[in-house]
Amino acid sequence: MRSSAGSDHRRASSRMPRRRTPGTAGLPILATAVPVLGAVGLWAVTGSVLSLWFAALAPMMAVAGFGDRLWAARRAGRRDIAVAQQEAAAFGAAVEQLVDRERRRAWRRSPDIRRFLDEPGEVWREVPGRQGTLLLGSGDVQIALAPDQLADLRAQLASSDTTTRTAEKPTHTMSDAPVAVPLRGTLAVVGPEPLVAGAVRAMLLQLCLVHPPGRLQVVGHLPDGFSWVELLPHRVTPGQRRVALVTAEGWDPSAGETDAAILIGKAGGGGVRVVLAQTDSGAPRATIDTGDDTQAICPQVLSEVQARRLARSLSERIAPTVPDDGALALEGLIDAHPGSASGAGARSLASVIGRSGAAPFCLDLVADGPHALVVGTTGSGKSELLRTWVAALAARYTPEDVVFVLADFKGGTAFASLERLPHVTGVLTDLDEAGASRGLESLRAEVRRRESVLAAAGIRDIAEGAADLPRLVVVVDEFATLVSAHGELASLFVDLTARGRALGIHVVLGTQRATGVFRDALLANCLLRVALRTADAADSRLMIGDDSAIRIPAGARSAGTALVKRSGDDRPVPVRIAVAGDDLIAQVADRSTGAPARAPWLEPLPAVVPFPTLPAEGESRILVGLADEPHLQRQEPVGVDRRARGVCVIGTSGSGVTTTLRMLGSQIDHIDAWVGAGDLEAAWDDLNRVAASRRGGVVVDGADALLAALPSEYVQAAVGLFDAIARASGEDRPFLLGLERLTGSLARVADLLPHRLLLRHAQRPDYLASGGAARHHDPAAPPGRGRLDGTLVHVFRIEPPSELAETSHPPVWQPPVGLTCWVTRATSSAERIQARWHDGGVEVRSADEALGAGLAPAREPGRSVILRAEPEHWQRMWAALTTLRAQGPFLIDPSCAGEYRLLTGRRELPPLCVPGAERGWLLEPGRDVRRVRLG
Repeated sequence: MRSSAGSDHRRASSRMPRRRTPGTAGLPILATAVPVLGAVGLWAVTGSVLSLWFAALAPMMAVAGFGDRLWAARRAGRRDIAVAQQEAAAFGAAVEQLVDRERRRAWRRSPDIRRFLDEPGEVWREVPGRQGTLLLGSGDVQIALAPDQLADLRAQLASSDTTTRTAEKPTHTMSDAPVAVPLRGTLAVVGPEPLVAGAVRAMLLQLCLVHPPGRLQVVGHLPDGFSWVELLPHRVTPGQRRVALVTAEGWDPSAGETDAAILIGKAGGGGVRVVLAQTDSGAPRATIDTGDDTQAICPQVLSEVQARRLARSLSERIAPTVPDDGALALEGLIDAHPGSASGAGARSLASVIGRSGAAPFCLDLVADGPHALVVGTTGSGKSELLRTWVAALAARYTPEDVVFVLADFKGGTAFASLERLPHVTGVLTDLDEAGASRGLESLRAEVRRRESVLAAAGIRDIAEGAADLPRLVVVVDEFATLVSAHGELASLFVDLTARGRALGIHVVLGTQRATGVFRDALLANCLLRVALRTADAADSRLMIGDDSAIRIPAGARSAGTALVKRSGDDRPVPVRIAVAGDDLIAQVADRSTGAPARAPWLEPLPAVVPFPTLPAEGESRILVGLADEPHLQRQEPVGVDRRARGVCVIGTSGSGVTTTLRMLGSQIDHIDAWVGAGDLEAAWDDLNRVAASRRGGVVVDGADALLAALPSEYVQAAVGLFDAIARASGEDRPFLLGLERLTGSLARVADLLPHRLLLRHAQRPDYLASGGAARHHDPAAPPGRGRLDGTLVHVFRIEPPSELAETSHPPVWQPPVGLTCWVTRATSSAERIQARWHDGGVEVRSADEALGAGLAPAREPGRSVILRAEPEHWQRMWAALTTLRAQGPFLIDPSCAGEYRLLTGRRELPPLCVPGAERGWLLEPGRDVRRVRLG
């Protein structure tokens, strides 16, 4: 039916005022009278009758000019009318096109049943505004063109002012447009019984085509002739909206909570009333009475046969028939599917996973994949699907044909019962983060291993018959959680899907959400898609190309309902997934033949690794421990070059630093010094001795503790000694440096050593400061476990551990015969030393008293005399001090370290003396200062 918009505008244009053309004024009286008067005057003067003829000529010319102008004006008027009519017709056609375009848009927004059948993709598609109304039929609808549409018309037609005024008509009639009412309150349908039944059937089917199951539920007692409603999935599935279908006799407005009610044969108060009638031609017509307005429409009407067919098709659209108990056992399907296919593993991985309609549904991971993506919300049966798929493959193939790596990142329980299958090489869980990361990293090495096997066999694809290479299926439950915890592994799965087909590696990734989880590279290589119930339409479209997965009902009875789209499918296939019980898995494990599958990764490092028996070539290295390299699928002894400067071992107390240093030192022939913080004086002497010799071969255990125990003036000097030793080390004389924390002063020394072993650190910041990576920090690592230059190792253990020789100390110094100057303060240690000397026959005198009469009386031949004074007293006797210091021993107590340089005139540091340990610095003529024991 054509719109009446064009005729409206044509009638409006006929009433437009005609434009008045210039030049249509009356006769020019004055211009005509002047020549007449002139001619009469000439006749009066000349008396010539001929002059009167001139008087008649002027009126004749005026009348002729007037007629000519009148004819031109009428011609221009007819031309203007024709142009105006053409403009009005063009404008009317343009408006009609706009109205027609609006009509098509309206039907796209609100399709009727016929349009739903013509475009199945529109069924259950969410469109803003569609779900809140009920389409009743078609009719005339008043619309107003938008201002921007009028502006486009003006620009296209270059309309005149009159045409523009016509274009600004506020409303237009759009015929054959969808007519809908809000889906709320009551809708009463009255009229002849056959028409009422047909219209109500169309209303119910219209609602069910718009709303998917779970969004709308049809409730109420079904009247006669409506048994087909039981076929609708909207009848049994709880929905967000409830629409009641009731008869006039059974209607109770206060009974139940519904969003809308369709009343058959009775008008409801405050609702919409649809009055049906039949025209003379037999076509149905209806009037919609909303209380405020009435409108005539052409209603939708369906027969019972049509309604039953539509209801059945909607039920089949959801899923295949669900068994009465809501579950489908895998045992019967495996029996129906041909059994063992041993030997075919290199070419196919076909297995039955459920039922589509009445027939078993089989998937071939090789032909239909080679990789699969599985998406489903919580409770949709995603984990059960993965379990069923693995069990079905294990039931049909031997471990020589297919093996599995299972990764469960949703708590570790989904695949627990599958571990007994000999096909399963291991189950990785998020509960064992280190083990999961280790296993997934090992898959990289498995890719390289398979590449080398195929290359050695001279083939490029496992399907060509590579020996001893079963197909490897990697199954991941909750892939999104795995990528979140190990973001660096996302590239691993991209690589597996890109290169896995030829290598016999297949990936099955399950997750709750698909959008934002699967990269484009994964989507491009994973052509087998399985969608259970999804929470988002975008996930459904990404997986199978339409919104079908979001329409799968929620609830336990719908769990396991899936839509499968294989690489060769145009549309997804509805499948009821079977359930693999623990009993079935146990039976499959018991009857499986062949040896258990070889894991693509090695076991974790043991807690104790004994020192190996060295081969001849092993002597060129200093062995450190057993390296764990899962990405290379190997665990081999690792060491450092003997020609290197050395190794820095860092770890907290109890991490095995001392044991490691002893193990390393036992492999070195030339150890010039073992330095520790237990004996500061010996450590200082050894460091000075080795640094002076410009040779390495030094082991320092607890270097940071040693610096912390040294007096402040010795710390920087000790760091300088470490630096000198490190630079001189190498060539089988390495510098082995052990410490608990890498402080700023020792960082420079550690950087000089080419190798660094990081054992357990209690605090992450300390581990990072030592040069470790944050992901490698393990505060629970056992003693001896650490990272050598980034590689995980467990240090070799030597039995029994080598023992360090005890440090020997020089004998107690005894004063010689003659005078000895002693600089000391009044300390308890000085009093004990003086008492021992006195008991040994040594006389200790005050320097003030003894030197009061001069040096000569102070000397007593054959006797040992000690002249004792504090530093301040010796400074007052500077002349005597200078003489005695040049002639005999000069002993300084460490308590006078602050005056050492002043009293001795020497700038270098003296040998280290531990405060309170009864030591002293002894200066003798012609000799270097040395440390002596005084007790």
